[in-house]
Amino acid sequence: MTDGFDIIVVGAGTAGVPAAAAAAARGLKVALVEAADDIGGTLVLSGGSISAAGTAMQRAAGVADDADTHFADAMRINHGTGDHVLLRDWIERAPEAIDWLLESGWTCTPFEPVFAPEHDLYTTPRTYRSTEQGFSLIKAYRNAIAPAIAAGNLELFLETRVEDVIVEDGVAKGVVATHKGEEIRLKAKAVVLTTGGFGGSKELWQEIHGVVPLRYHIDTVVGDGLKLARKAGGTSWFEDTLLPSFGGTRDLGAPAAAWVHTVIVPSVRQPWEVYVNAEGERFMPEDEPIIDSRERAIMRQSDWSFWVIYDEAIRNEAPPLFKWEPEKLEQLFEGFDEDYVRADSLEELATRCKLPVGTFTQTIDTYNRGQKVGSDMFKRQHLPAPIANGPFYAVRHYGYSITCYPGIKVDHDLRVTGANGEAIEGLYAAGEAIGIGFLGHSFLSGAIVSSAVTFGRKLGQTLLA
Repeated sequence: MTDGFDIIVVGAGTAGVPAAAAAAARGLKVALVEAADDIGGTLVLSGGSISAAGTAMQRAAGVADDADTHFADAMRINHGTGDHVLLRDWIERAPEAIDWLLESGWTCTPFEPVFAPEHDLYTTPRTYRSTEQGFSLIKAYRNAIAPAIAAGNLELFLETRVEDVIVEDGVAKGVVATHKGEEIRLKAKAVVLTTGGFGGSKELWQEIHGVVPLRYHIDTVVGDGLKLARKAGGTSWFEDTLLPSFGGTRDLGAPAAAWVHTVIVPSVRQPWEVYVNAEGERFMPEDEPIIDSRERAIMRQSDWSFWVIYDEAIRNEAPPLFKWEPEKLEQLFEGFDEDYVRADSLEELATRCKLPVGTFTQTIDTYNRGQKVGSDMFKRQHLPAPIANGPFYAVRHYGYSITCYPGIKVDHDLRVTGANGEAIEGLYAAGEAIGIGFLGHSFLSGAIVSSAVTFGRKLGQTLLA
């Protein structure tokens, strides 16, 4: 048993590093334990967008904003769902987290808040784009913990997976971990679980949601925090909350993952294509501007997937749909991948996509008739061209997961709680380990990273005070 730690932080990712850095800055002795071989967690996949209201950057840009406006926007976008106390707490603390990141060397481009079209828009620009996506935060994190490591206040354990929380008389007093096959026992006055979500765990996806979609994840983030909390007497929350991101394509060479490789947001590029589901039918107006409506539309489809259909004329005349080079696309359509199909006729296209031929051809004919007279059956407004001139193209897109709504249930002080609602003394959690359900049943621009940084900082600043 290694004694002498005040706080053990399990997971050196988006919430864990801020928690450890803030605690060490107060002179506490901190153990930061990470299963991977480096810090950062899922930040290596993150776009690094962060939101906060009432920041110095907003004031410098002449943007008037405050916590009340931010909270009202959140309530509008998430339809009044989530945990309003935690949501408000994050919003009020977020500007200070931005200040800390800037002090640690984080940069954003442009150096001002923006509107983020990938999610439903706030009424005020309050999203900040990390210069190098999530890697900008990782650089700032390295800067933040380096002095504490040098001073001996923070000890970093890499390639060390926590297997159990030591609970004595109902109080968390340490952890049991393994490092390269050897057991390590660390003792402390408080344990903080910041292990991320369960994106990499097919088992937890199946258990909680009954579905295993394509996920954007890393292999070390498999729900360790939730498993540890359950073993210690904790429970989970927001298990009925689920919402996919809209319109990813499967990562080549990574069958379980998807990401956005096409320009499929109407506010950025209006669609020339049509979308059909596995039944060969359209299921939404392709130019639907409300991102939340688009996400819920894909979740209603039987396999969370759809085909984007277009023809040769659209390929030549429309603004580019793909972010990839034409040479790469040509390889895909030549048969390299089954999600990219090209055919000389609509009938052949349907057959190769395993769509009902009659239904699919009727769907395209109905769309073309409406396009010709400017009256679409789904009330689509952008109708630039029919789909009529072969060869024809189909690219399969997916609803996919970038985050987990369920997670470890905590109270408003971020203490892990059991099924009876009572807190487990000495055991805390933050970041995606608690899920994003408290933010509401929607996606709030910049909220996932921002709330993780903010609540990690909160714990580091307040534990054992």
